[in-house]
Amino acid sequence: MVSFKGILEKVKGIKFERPRSNSVILYLFFVVISSILWCFLTFNSSVTVDMEVPVVVSGKPTNVRFLSQVPDTITVNVTNRGTYFLKYLFLSSPKLELRFNDYCDGNGVFKVDGVNLKKALSRILARNSINSVLPDNITARYTDQPGKLVPVVLDMDVEPARMYALTGIIERSQDSVLVYGDNKTLKGITEVYSYHVSETNLTDTLRRKVTIAPVKGVVVEPRTIEVMIPVEKLVTKTQKVQVSVRNTPSDVKVVVFPSKVDVSFRVPTSYFKNNTQEITAVVDYNSINLKTPGNKVPLLIGEVPGAYEDVHLSLDSVEYIIERQ
Repeated sequence: MVSFKGILEKVKGIKFERPRSNSVILYLFFVVISSILWCFLTFNSSVTVDMEVPVVVSGKPTNVRFLSQVPDTITVNVTNRGTYFLKYLFLSSPKLELRFNDYCDGNGVFKVDGVNLKKALSRILARNSINSVLPDNITARYTDQPGKLVPVVLDMDVEPARMYALTGIIERSQDSVLVYGDNKTLKGITEVYSYHVSETNLTDTLRRKVTIAPVKGVVVEPRTIEVMIPVEKLVTKTQKVQVSVRNTPSDVKVVVFPSKVDVSFRVPTSYFKNNTQEITAVVDYNSINLKTPGNKVPLLIGEVPGAYEDVHLSLDSVEYIIERQ
């Protein structure tokens, strides 16, 4: 009589020289046999699973926008033999394709009721295997009206860090967006707002995307725009400026000493070398009190470019002489 060990030696060329080798080979053999039997029994029995089936709406005209969402997937509870599901271990789940013209009512509603939904699923899944569908129907509003162009209002709080400044307006990739909806809803929409954005302690120019807040009953396209917040470091600069006298009567000439004064200020880096705008220092003739002894008059800061900060004059007053003409 041929032993089991002898069969293995003939088939696989394995020589059993030690008891430990015999035990390991036998153990592995029975594990393989047990796994095969388990798979056979499992896949041959009835199994109930929840399948996530992707939903695709085909044939939708390019001028149609959904105002409410069609689900990306639906959950289908299916009972069948295990061998039925074996193919889905290696292949993706079947897709449920719904043709737009088959389920739109022409009045802005796309609807697939429970009966039609199961009927459509039976084309890709075995009819008798479907137990339940979640959601049990698909309903979505749509519009074929052209979009309305409305401005975007940015809701932003922007604050540069100390010794830094905003050096211009906040730029955006576009200042308006299209909104889609029914005619009645569109009439009441004149602008849309971004979600609130707060940026503090900025030390460099910031570029980021801003999302448009949703508006009930309409679709906004695009949902995001890009903004650019210009920020530069401030540097200190000192320069001499001419003192001018204002509101002088036509028959009077006012001479001030000194005629030029130093002014210090902080300015963005890009303005440091190429600033064409200048600060002015002025004396107002109306502030001269001729009845009071002394010949000094207050010195004031005149025009200051918007990008300049912390402006200081080296003197708070100057001497003057009045000459009658």
